[in-house]
Amino acid sequence: MSVWPSLPPSSKRLHRTCLSVAVGLFALLAVAPAGANPAASYQFDERFRLQRGDDTRPYAREIVTAARAAGVDAELVHALIAVESAYQAHAVSPKGALGLMQLLPETAALYGVRDPLTVAGNLRAGTRHLRELLDRFDNRLDLALAAYNAGEAAVRRHDNAVPPFPETRAYVPAVMTRYRSARPAASARHTPTPINYLPGTRLDARALTRLRDGS
Repeated sequence: MSVWPSLPPSSKRLHRTCLSVAVGLFALLAVAPAGANPAASYQFDERFRLQRGDDTRPYAREIVTAARAAGVDAELVHALIAVESAYQAHAVSPKGALGLMQLLPETAALYGVRDPLTVAGNLRAGTRHLRELLDRFDNRLDLALAAYNAGEAAVRRHDNAVPPFPETRAYVPAVMTRYRSARPAASARHTPTPINYLPGTRLDARALTRLRDGS
């Protein structure tokens, strides 16, 4: 025989609420990784950060979006832009390089960008170009930057070394110094603060890797 008829409506609602909470907690505990510490804190995975909320640099949102799409570090893009154009979206060099990332029109065209002076197009082409150079030079940042400045052919002609051009020899360390100085500060600001959450709700690093890789 059901006990519901003998309970007042308020007690029935309380019973349903307690039952729902119990079922929810059981489900959370059931999906926790094997051997997980019940008191483990939730840890934010930096790979899923979209943008620093305190980043007031010019075009920060657009740079993060383009860098993420191309698979390069946004801080590297910031460093390159600071040296190339000082964040001037309409900068034009004496050699005809255009925009934030100082792209030649023919380079931008390789990535389907007709107008390199648009912020979105310039960043899209520039970050993809930078990514390709990193891939071609086995992630050697110095050589990729040298190729970005002097051209890939110039780096190849000099036995895969930074060409002895004064501009390039000054450009490569300038970008790398800015990049290296920005990374520790960004890491310090990004250090995740442990959050005491419900027991068993710990992100499994292996599961995150599978999610990121789509497997």
